[in-house]
Amino acid sequence: MKAAMFALVLICLGSVWPSAGSQPLDSSIIHSSPNDIQKLSRRYAESTIASDISKIVDSMVQKNFVNFLLNQREKKSEPALTEDPESHIFNDLLKKEFVMWIQSKGDTFKNQ
Repeated sequence: MKAAMFALVLICLGSVWPSAGSQPLDSSIIHSSPNDIQKLSRRYAESTIASDISKIVDSMVQKNFVNFLLNQREKKSEPALTEDPESHIFNDLLKKEFVMWIQSKGDTFKNQ
């Protein structure tokens, strides 16, 4: 999809690019022949097409970026499916030590 869009942009720019520098714009357009006016209108149409393609590509890039951000957010919010069993043992030991510490502080308080 991206390669096809890139090829389309290159084809359109290839048809626009050589004619873009062929005639400079100046005040002599008013007194120009119909052939010159036709060339100018063709250049305008080609630049309009290039502008439209640029807008389409920009919107595709923006959508891809938003999708990337949403995917990153989903990855961060998913819980880990495989947890280390040793972490449960470590947490249990910490809880037991904390409870014992609190009980010892309570015993010290009662003895005073």
